[in-house]
Amino acid sequence: MMKRILLKINNNNIDGVKYSLKTCETILYELSVTGCDIPKNSHVREAKRARIMDDSMPYDELDELRKRMVNRDELRETVIKICRDAQKAAKQAIYALHRENVHEAEKLIGQCEQCIIGQLRPIIDKEPQLRYGSFANVMEEYVEAKMFHAWLLSEGGANDFSKQPTGKVLMPDEFTEIQNQLEPEDYLGGLCDLTGEIGRFAVKKGTERDADGVKLCLQTNTSILYAIESLSKLPGGGIGKKMDPLRHSVEKLEKMLYELSLVKAAGRNITAEIDNEMDPMNES
Repeated sequence: MMKRILLKINNNNIDGVKYSLKTCETILYELSVTGCDIPKNSHVREAKRARIMDDSMPYDELDELRKRMVNRDELRETVIKICRDAQKAAKQAIYALHRENVHEAEKLIGQCEQCIIGQLRPIIDKEPQLRYGSFANVMEEYVEAKMFHAWLLSEGGANDFSKQPTGKVLMPDEFTEIQNQLEPEDYLGGLCDLTGEIGRFAVKKGTERDADGVKLCLQTNTSILYAIESLSKLPGGGIGKKMDPLRHSVEKLEKMLYELSLVKAAGRNITAEIDNEMDPMNES
């Protein structure tokens, strides 16, 4: 009986029930082999026993549980679909910033922000367990795009790529639009991924032999590395796995700046050697 109810709920975690049922079947088989039987005194007693067994099942509660699980599955599918669109917008915003298309980047960041505030937040408030997974990935991607945009702003807030970026790193309390939804692992994950975008920006500055630009990139990534390493304990969310790529990025920037200084000291009109390994972060 319980097995049929759980199968109706479509629950995959019923191994314990299956094992218990198999045990009961084995016991009944062994009793039948040995010739044992359960005494039957009257049909009234059998009917009473069946009625007691039937009444002991919490059908109403199990049906409510089934409805809630079905509703959660539907919400989960909705969250995954919305998160896919929101994460795509944040990624494209980062690509637009690398192409110096600031207007398009700001538009895409706004779209991602609206998905989080207008569509995802009501669902997550209703079912907090759906926060982990796709929604957490969207938050990291949004934080990365927002921070990269702020980091690239030139002095005075003008989006002029002919000038050096300010190198401003947003703090958690500066994400006023989504502050209630922002968790420490979201911010730190986006902060680590930001160093990958800064590394790509440094490659561009290195090919232009812009030592000051590369130096700013190195200072930012080094500051982020030291700040995260100073934490006594890293939160979950895969932050620990991002530390080695971050250290590798700092080492590459140091090498690039060193080569640019040699070129300048020698007075030679050559481009510093820059390999394609300056892509330390996966595009998550």
